[in-house]
Amino acid sequence: MIVPAKRYFEDIAAGESLPALEFVVTLTSLIMYAGATWDFHRYHYDAALATALGYRGPFMDGQMCGAMLAQQLMRWGGADAFVCKLSYRLREMVFVDETIVVKGTVRDKTVENGRCLVLCSLSVAKADGTMVVCDAAATVELTRRPA
Repeated sequence: MIVPAKRYFEDIAAGESLPALEFVVTLTSLIMYAGATWDFHRYHYDAALATALGYRGPFMDGQMCGAMLAQQLMRWGGADAFVCKLSYRLREMVFVDETIVVKGTVRDKTVENGRCLVLCSLSVAKADGTMVVCDAAATVELTRRPA
């Protein structure tokens, strides 16, 4: 397991890029996600059923894409980061054996009611550049650097 370095609110600047997260969607990853979330819709892992329904194969659950966005934020923000808000809309399906790349940028930062919040813009694209998620947004709470 990778333990991300702790990030402090004071060290963040608007325009900063979050490290890209690349992920190959495998049948194993789809089955593991289905088991972890109790989402056993067969078209996510049963190739025969997915193709019978007109799809080219098993495809990623849309919430799995949200999990990848949250994973990127947590790897960037560190163990004490808290994802307060995440919004996104899927634009494209992702099928087994496709690679997705999750990217993000710090849009702004603010302090509200004593909470140090970082506002991020996020996207997910296939390796060929096809946008899966664009215009996603997240709010991440970070801690202040100790005095």
